Amino acid sequence: MLGACLASLQGVADEIIVVDTGSGDRTVELAAGYGARIFRFAWRDDFSAARNFAIEQASCPWILYVDADERVRDGDRDSVRAALSAPNAVAARVRFHPRTGYTAYREYRFYRRDPRLRFDGVVHETMLPGINRLVATGDATVIDCDLTIDHIGYDGPQTHKAERYRRLLSRAIAANPGRVYLWWHLGCVYRELGQIEQAGEYWRHGLELARSSGPRTGDDCLCHIELIKLELARGGDAAALIGEGRRFRPDNHLLQWLEAKSLLRRGRFADAVKLFGALAEIDADSLVAENAYDKRIFGTCAAEQAANCAFRAGDYGEAARWYGILERAMPGTAEFRTKRRFAELRGLDAYPGGAKNPPSQRSNSKSA
Repeated sequence: MLGACLASLQGVADEIIVVDTGSGDRTVELAAGYGARIFRFAWRDDFSAARNFAIEQASCPWILYVDADERVRDGDRDSVRAALSAPNAVAARVRFHPRTGYTAYREYRFYRRDPRLRFDGVVHETMLPGINRLVATGDATVIDCDLTIDHIGYDGPQTHKAERYRRLLSRAIAANPGRVYLWWHLGCVYRELGQIEQAGEYWRHGLELARSSGPRTGDDCLCHIELIKLELARGGDAAALIGEGRRFRPDNHLLQWLEAKSLLRRGRFADAVKLFGALAEIDADSLVAENAYDKRIFGTCAAEQAANCAFRAGDYGEAARWYGILERAMPGTAEFRTKRRFAELRGLDAYPGGAKNPPSQRSNSKSA
């Protein structure tokens, strides 16, 4: 992992600091080959301690932190440097893709080298409390920059990390029991271990925390989402939980997708078309939202769901329109050309006068 990470930093960083926490392979030799300054720090089950030690070794005015399983994309480095020159900026957010095939969200990765800014938390460590304190004084701001980071560490199974994360998350929760994200991740660890009932217990605890505190960040709907997926997988419709989640985060696109799937399961095809259609029109490659999403809930996947639901609703004109969109998006695929034509013929058969939609649907189709 490390070589590709350090290679991506060439030309971005004025200095590279690698803190080795006890490797037994060629990590140090490899890092030295990229000109990194190398320091050793005894691992003590505390990510913040290791990161804060690294900060103490830095000499530049800005710090970018990355992990070995992350890569900085090529981009306009001059624009990044220009953004960081803002006089009151204390931190900067980058575009961050948490795994391959996911959209980006804004992640705090640049920090001023300031003694008031240090990481907190043994796992899922963050500088956000310190940043918020500085911003609250009115003398500091947070900016966004054009740097993009790809994280590939979650692309495969995570079972080999489960025991370490279970131990660290238990400690983190003891220190900060009100952080919903920690309960969500602990549930995911147990899901990875195949202990679904235990996972659900932790997600339900996180859900109750979110209910009691009210929505504050995008993380507060994560336990909603996992419990919804669990109920749908068991054959339920999760309608009540979906409604609650949507009230928490009406702009969350995964909740929108899950609501559409629930409507489909309940036979409410026309309502599902509206949600799938809205998702189909989102450009996943350029989306930067509060949460990251699997790109497959957008674009052609959502368009196909919209087309199928419209057909099942008897809105053959709308189905033909969506199949036509898919046909143009994938011109080498005969399936959607055939389905478009079939939907058009069904419309003619159902309404011999020539209308491709039932009268109650015509205005909706035209406006779309």
